[in-house]
Amino acid sequence: MTKAILKQPCDECPWRRKHPAGWLGGYRAEEFTQQVQFDGPPLPCHKTIPGDGTDARAMCAGALIFMKNSCKGAHHSDYGDALTTVEADSETVFQWAHEFLEHHNNPGAWAEKVRAALMEKRNGTNADRDGEDAR
Repeated sequence: MTKAILKQPCDECPWRRKHPAGWLGGYRAEEFTQQVQFDGPPLPCHKTIPGDGTDARAMCAGALIFMKNSCKGAHHSDYGDALTTVEADSETVFQWAHEFLEHHNNPGAWAEKVRAALMEKRNGTNADRDGEDAR
């Protein structure tokens, strides 16, 4: 199997809290969490899968960090010592399966959060400009 050469999840990793909701490459969110929770083989990092049909060159760092966050051991033999190569990080990566599922199964709520954050940033920027004009 592949080695866990990545220490941090990539910017496109679906295990990241800021990943666009529902963007799972045609897979269902439950397939991701079940693979991890029920001791399936390691999830590959999608960015390290060569186009020649061979196996990925690295395990998904986001999935490994998710496992670390949720105190999940790696019982499938292909993991080896991969969990020792990453650190827990529940600020960047989901900690619990229900968080992952709620995020990816409700893209409308995610879009609304993004929209609200953009409006807040926009309004904050306008307020700063207004304050400068008053000086």
